[in-house]
Amino acid sequence: MDVRTLRNLTRVARTGSLSAASDEACLTVQALAAQLNKAEDQFGFRIFKRSNKGLHLTERGHALMPYIEKVVESARQLDSKAAELSQATPRLLRAALNSTLPADINQCIVKRMMQVFSDYHLEFSFAESIENLSKLRNDNIDLAVLIGPPQADLASLELADLHIDVVGAYHGADAEAYSDLSDKLLVRPTSDCPYSTSFERFLDSGQTVSQWGHRMIYSGSETLTVSLIKQLDGLGVVSRAAACKHGLSIVPGFEDSLPVRLVVNNVDLPIRALEQLTRPLQHSPQRNIRQQAYRHTEEQVLTEISA
Repeated sequence: MDVRTLRNLTRVARTGSLSAASDEACLTVQALAAQLNKAEDQFGFRIFKRSNKGLHLTERGHALMPYIEKVVESARQLDSKAAELSQATPRLLRAALNSTLPADINQCIVKRMMQVFSDYHLEFSFAESIENLSKLRNDNIDLAVLIGPPQADLASLELADLHIDVVGAYHGADAEAYSDLSDKLLVRPTSDCPYSTSFERFLDSGQTVSQWGHRMIYSGSETLTVSLIKQLDGLGVVSRAAACKHGLSIVPGFEDSLPVRLVVNNVDLPIRALEQLTRPLQHSPQRNIRQQAYRHTEEQVLTEISA
């Protein structure tokens, strides 16, 4: 028997009227009468005497009512305490930073989020766009930083002062003639990889790659692309920062720029706070950051990306 039924029994006992009790309970008289009959069936005896003057507790009803009232009061206290604890507990906000961004940019994003979402408990993770996108699709994240054009089914805000410079890169000496690159394995981004649009522009830029069609392999992340380029003597598109970091040579005559977007997967987040996150970020010189996905609290994140 649920607490609502017990609460309604106390209303009937107090008012002596199904009509008055049903008004208090926002129920029809018929619905309340059905509850009363069902309760009496469960108890196995009559709780109320019916008469033209209303309803009155039977002898057994009088003996039972104090226990019903105790249960109802305990339920009220439970609801009150739960509401108090709910208000006192910070709401959890899960944010996925992008490991493609420089360390100082991620640090600024963390600090900005800590400022504008001070009422939340923040939980951060680091990953490339393709993994962050998977978290968004599975509703495992509230906010995520993605590289590339907007996703049609995801609400996002562009971080106007941020972008990623994309270049064609290969493993070899800078002096190696571009015409001598036709024997290299072509590393092509998968369609859900943010670099796929840059790769198409790379093809449209006049670079001759048709002879590589039979020597092509697909990659879903920049980390994998860099590894394939280095280990399999490949050619692909990566960020300029990644090319420089890993000692790759840059193909002349091509450069692209991809926007950085903040994707919102929680409709309850305040609009004003989101607008503050998209304001230009002031950041310090770049520092190193590990390029792998992991979960930390905001304090641990700041320690990690400041190392």
